[in-house]
Parts: sequence; structure tokens; C-alpha cells
Amino acid sequence: MTAKFNPDKTAAVERWLDQELSAGDMSFANTEIDGNITLNDKSVFYIKKSPGFLNIKLDKEKNSEATYKKLRSVCEGINDVVR
Repeated sequence: MTAKFNPDKTAAVERWLDQELSAGDMSFANTEIDGNITLNDKSVFYIKKSPGFLNIKLDKEKNSEATYKKLRSVCEGINDVVR
């Protein structure tokens, strides 16, 4: 997923990512990220995030079907957040 959006929506996107992906051990707020993230459940994905831009890539072969569905749901939610 790649999303370009109004930089004013960045805080809302960060809150959504925190709500959906963070288990309290990390936060996406006020960060610029360009690298792989491993969550507590061993999900691994690439994320590049800066104000007004988000790119998420998931290797389906390295993750479970549940992780794929979860990340897909997160990406669909981001579309709603940035509208």
C-alpha cells in the first residue's frame, strides 16, 4: 500500500497505526520510519512513513494469513482516515 495525503492528516494516520498495530511497546507518532518492523506477534513488514506519505509492504510468504488480513484491514482503515 502506498498513500500520499495531506500532511495535516499525518497525526490521524499515526493514531490509527498506534491503535491497530502497537501493543503499547512502540508508537508511530512523530516519527519518520524507513525500515522493517517486527511486532510482538512476530509479524514482519516494511514501512516508510513521513508527513503526508505512507508505504507498507508485507511479504505473504514470511507472515501468516492472519497477519495479511490484519494489515490489509489496517490499510483499508487508513483510506478512511485520510479522506
